[in-house]
Amino acid sequence: MARRTLSALALCALVACASTPESVPLVGSTGDVSALVGEWGGEYDGGTTGRSGSIVFVLRSTADTAHGDVMMIPRAVGQAATMEGGRAPLELRSGQVLRISFVRIAGGNVSGTLDPYTEPECKCTVHTTFTGRLRGNTIEGTFLTRGAGLPREQTGRWKVTRR
Repeated sequence: MARRTLSALALCALVACASTPESVPLVGSTGDVSALVGEWGGEYDGGTTGRSGSIVFVLRSTADTAHGDVMMIPRAVGQAATMEGGRAPLELRSGQVLRISFVRIAGGNVSGTLDPYTEPECKCTVHTTFTGRLRGNTIEGTFLTRGAGLPREQTGRWKVTRR
């Protein structure tokens, strides 16, 4: 776990150096918004997809906007996902940077959306929304992914803690 998290942080740092994230609309009271500022890291579990991995994001507030991306790195699960040498195929090892497009916080309830992205299995464009509850330095919640190429909606759970 520590190795995967370290890899995620290194990849996220590399991405951050390569580009400056665009501003993300951040809606909430001054107190609620300031509660989200910081570096966050954790895990997601795709439940219905069987995929899971790491999440890393940074929010730096400037008035009513923030800057941040979500780095999701899938883990290969089971024998079917391995090749010679015990390594997962590249598409299962590679991380994908997903841009946060909107975040709202009110009374500790967090919600938002990610920019549309290509889902690895259906190779189709999907839309993901997320909700969560901020408690101290932890946010825990669920996400929902929809897309015309998906056989059904995909749901999962996520949890991050402030570093």
